[in-house]
Amino acid sequence: MSAHHRLGDMTLAGYLEALASKSPTPGGGAAAAVTLAQSAALGSMVIAYTEGKPKWAAHAALHAHAAAFLVQARLEALALADRDATAYRALNALWGIPREARAGDPRWKPALDEAIAAPSAIADLACATIVLLARLDGCTSTLLASDLRIARMFADVSLEGALANVEVNVPLLDCVVTAESVRGACTSRRALSGTHGVAGMGRTGTGS
Repeated sequence: MSAHHRLGDMTLAGYLEALASKSPTPGGGAAAAVTLAQSAALGSMVIAYTEGKPKWAAHAALHAHAAAFLVQARLEALALADRDATAYRALNALWGIPREARAGDPRWKPALDEAIAAPSAIADLACATIVLLARLDGCTSTLLASDLRIARMFADVSLEGALANVEVNVPLLDCVVTAESVRGACTSRRALSGTHGVAGMGRTGTGS
């Protein structure tokens, strides 16, 4: 993927073609971020159909907050998709360095750190989106209940995808303390998803 072709500027068909190609990027991390952007977009649609309806007037402040958050989340998720792709390209270019020589190469640590930081940022945005969407449950049009549920599912999937990309790189860290800290952060994010995500909902019921 060229630096001049941001994922957010591609057609859907073009993005899927790039994702399916024999190329390291875009890959799973970018896909997780794009899934998060779709989650935010669906959430925005739910708000758009709910705002201004007398039945939901008591939740107007929440709707206004959610509308602003979800627009920003969608844009940020697309930017993070590009960031993740850039990070992985940099790390992928260094795979040829023998493992025993990596610590001595000044390019290795910054590339590895960013290859962990980029999907971590996606995971953090996914967590914030999961919590926000959970707050909308029972406060938006029932006609859009399935759309809200799907938005929440997408946010959960995005989180798991991002964490998978974090965890795959943790064994490459030389510092045990740093590695354990990263793993602990992943565990905390999953706990949040377990509380506020679709796992806390019944098949047709509502969650938190």
